[in-house]
Amino acid sequence: MARLLRVCCLLPLAFALAALPVSPVWAQTLKPIPPVPGKTVAQTLALMGIASKCYAGLKAAKLDSVLNGSPKQQYTVFVPTNEAFSRLEERGLGFASSTGKGLDQHQQELLLRFHVVPGRYPTEALKAGQSLRTLNPAFALKVSGQPPHVFVSGTNTAPVELLNAYIVCNNGIIHLIDDMLVPFVREKGPAVGK
Repeated sequence: MARLLRVCCLLPLAFALAALPVSPVWAQTLKPIPPVPGKTVAQTLALMGIASKCYAGLKAAKLDSVLNGSPKQQYTVFVPTNEAFSRLEERGLGFASSTGKGLDQHQQELLLRFHVVPGRYPTEALKAGQSLRTLNPAFALKVSGQPPHVFVSGTNTAPVELLNAYIVCNNGIIHLIDDMLVPFVREKGPAVGK
């Protein structure tokens, strides 16, 4: 009976998440996706196929335990889609694999910490000019735009628009984004042949 109850509770979230488009053309709306009772940010991310690479990275960096905590400690997570992770890999900044190329585990953790903000920030609470301190204490996110077109960015990096409705969890908020938030200026590699 308990298993049937869990399945019934997860079905609305599964349908809501499946309906989320991944195209950056759609702007964020102010209406949140209804929460699944009792699900944490980490538990909700585990169900989101569109963000499976982010969830795997959070687990590898051991940040899933932070996002699986008590409702007393709230977090807002700006979750890059799988496509955003693929573009990061194309730039040579993907997560290190068996080939040894890409970001090492410490760099990966710092990058993902930059996507997590202590506190509960639904779209309507994000204001242009606002600075949000992240779990990567050296950097903050900058907010620009106005609902429904809200953007976040790192220091001196291009803004990334929030996609679709935010997702309410019992210990925080999830905003989907279609690019990685990088806390530093991306430098071009050395010129070849000069």
